[in-house]
Amino acid sequence: MRTVIAPLLPEVEAELLALDARLQQLARGYVRRLALEPYLGPTARRGALATMGVRRIYFGRGDQPGQLLGRLKSGARQGHADPASGPRWRIVYLVREATRSDVRLIVILAIGEAHSRPPDVYERATRRALKIRRSSP
Repeated sequence: MRTVIAPLLPEVEAELLALDARLQQLARGYVRRLALEPYLGPTARRGALATMGVRRIYFGRGDQPGQLLGRLKSGARQGHADPASGPRWRIVYLVREATRSDVRLIVILAIGEAHSRPPDVYERATRRALKIRRSSP
């Protein structure tokens, strides 16, 4: 199956450009990596995003998205650890497959800091995912 990454929505492109140069480089690297590993990030577990099968990638400044061997280490945080101790940034995305066409489409819904002042990355992703779902046949 061929994986295609949809062009970034203008709002997502603006979110990406709002990041500093290092974070932009990391986010772009992870988006490119999705072409090879579309199910790289875990699925959302709560709310509307979970019902749509939305996935997310956690990333921090020290990440190396081009390193394809081994699992993503930036999301590794023990259950008892402070949530603030994990990576601060997210790429929230949707994967859809058209099996007859043998194409897998990845739509980046939002890029930014998680659990920040409203609307955070998850709220923006939810709004965009619902809009996409309403406009789909």
